[in-house]
Amino acid sequence: MTFQRILIAAISACAIAGALPASAEDKHDHGAEHGHKEEKAHFEKVSFGSVKEAWAFMKAKVGEAETLVSENKIEPVHEIGEQLEGAIHTLEEKSDMVTEANKPKLASVLKQLDKSADELHHAAEGKDADAAALGVKKIKGLLPLVEGLYPAGTLQ
Repeated sequence: MTFQRILIAAISACAIAGALPASAEDKHDHGAEHGHKEEKAHFEKVSFGSVKEAWAFMKAKVGEAETLVSENKIEPVHEIGEQLEGAIHTLEEKSDMVTEANKPKLASVLKQLDKSADELHHAAEGKDADAAALGVKKIKGLLPLVEGLYPAGTLQ
């Protein structure tokens, strides 16, 4: 009798557990709950005609952000963080020269870079100098990884 009760309890638990992820996903929009979908650009968007142009902008702005953060001038870094996201999206959309073997790697690194740029943007928006410094450090660490996935000379 005990075995049957355990078996029934296990089957019931599996049935309930199997139903939970489906109900959790049903009409659940995490981004909407926290206002991320409503988030608009605070600054004028910068567009880039090529990967080379986006890369040059990114390198210059990361250097500028690093200088500003070291001088504890966090407010201008807010705009830079937002503009970096545009440059990253250009790399995502226009990097057709990357080999097929490197495309998944590039997508992964660009995803990390986009997340770091967003963190920088929000840190500067919140005037959090330590978080902004960390954001710049993360971005600087990812740039050589991105560059190494492109054919030599492509980004120069």
